[in-house]
Amino acid sequence: MMRCLQIACLLASVAVADTPLTLNPDVVDAAKRAVFNGEPMVIPGVKVLPDVEQGDVALWQQAMDAAGTELMPVHLLALLQRLNPDKPMEQNAALYAEALRLHVLAAAGNKAAKVELASALRIGVLPNGMRLICDAAAAAAMQP
Repeated sequence: MMRCLQIACLLASVAVADTPLTLNPDVVDAAKRAVFNGEPMVIPGVKVLPDVEQGDVALWQQAMDAAGTELMPVHLLALLQRLNPDKPMEQNAALYAEALRLHVLAAAGNKAAKVELASALRIGVLPNGMRLICDAAAAAAMQP
């Protein structure tokens, strides 16, 4: 019975997998390199979004530390652009401006903005749908 359940689970996972099951040696070798050498596995035709890295928290903190200077918007917008490659700034200027405004207000001490930003930092998404870092420590520090 257990063996049948394992086979059913395997078949179900193969049926819903994003990548096709193949025995092509080139694809198998690419998958092995991806697993064992840390190389990213590139599947033709599939756009891969970068994962949020630990360095992103430092970049976000650098932007917040620069609050009140000309560097804050530069650092923040650069980070937001990197985290949201599917939302180019030229087509989504209002979203970037809204995200920047929220950060500026929070850095200035606005309680409502701090609560909203803390909530966004907990889940990694701003209220307008843009991706942001997800960091519990930063969220806790943002609480009024």
